Amino acid sequence: MTDVTDVTGVTMTQKIVSGYDGSPQARAAARWAAAEAERRGAELTLLRVWPRLGTADPEGPAADPAQQAEHEDLEALAADVLAAHPGLAVTTQAAAGDPADLLVAAAAAYDLAVLGSRAPGAVADLLGTSVALSVAARAACPVALVREHPADRDAPLAAAPDGELAAAATTAGAPPVTVPAAPPAAAPAAPPGSAPERPEIVVGLAGESSLPAVEFALAEAARSGGRVRAVHGWEMVPLLAAAPGWLPPDPDADHHGERLEADLDQLLAPVRAAHPDVELQVEARLGGATVALVSAAEHADLLVLGRHPHLFGSRLGTVVHAAVQHSTAPVVLVPHD
Repeated sequence: MTDVTDVTGVTMTQKIVSGYDGSPQARAAARWAAAEAERRGAELTLLRVWPRLGTADPEGPAADPAQQAEHEDLEALAADVLAAHPGLAVTTQAAAGDPADLLVAAAAAYDLAVLGSRAPGAVADLLGTSVALSVAARAACPVALVREHPADRDAPLAAAPDGELAAAATTAGAPPVTVPAAPPAAAPAAPPGSAPERPEIVVGLAGESSLPAVEFALAEAARSGGRVRAVHGWEMVPLLAAAPGWLPPDPDADHHGERLEADLDQLLAPVRAAHPDVELQVEARLGGATVALVSAAEHADLLVLGRHPHLFGSRLGTVVHAAVQHSTAPVVLVPHD
């Protein structure tokens, strides 16, 4: 287990929770959450939230048949996770109520939360009303949104690639049920002479408020042996260009971009020093934040963005919404003040 020591000197084990609703994207989220928990040496909770009230004991004589089937599906998922990651500490939990509210409340007890994300163009996501977006906007801990890929649709959890980056979701309600460990599964051997590809993490960089997101990305890269690209998108002609007498501070776009990168390098010096073994590349891209991040993350393994915490609704901003809609990689949203 990877332990964290708080300011009082108390050692705490990291905890990850993955929200599960039986959907393919939720199974993809559980796959990523399990891989991340193994990388961190963390405990993993698989949380099933029912939108309706029901018996507290899904296996009791008064259990609703549909709820009992959902409970069995959750336990089967836990068994699959353990088959893919023997020795991982996995528990299951269930609670009844509003899924978004319960997940947000539960997230306070975890270091990372992972939820499934719908494919681009889903109506609920476009309207900002999905559970995943609501939790991501309001949770106190980082939230990872993981999209299901067609190739993963019928793949068992035990077949998950070792190089996947993961994240986690939230928990609440009933006491945990510890799932017994499954027999170890043999890992496939790598082809002779082959070198594993280094994971690439893209993090959005918008100034000092982005430092928690950059720190998260660097820590992920340190665990996975990956590299980080910190991307800042900027406009040559900002909105204030409409003001009378406005002139661009530097009409040479290349020169201005180099100056921005130098300033951002200086801003990131302290977090870079905390992870000296991680490759960190800073890029200032002309064209605005949305275009810069979506294009930079096109072939990334993980996209990390900062976001302001909101108590109500799904106010994630246009940049975050665009990233969630268009990024095929998992998107982690890291709260900041």
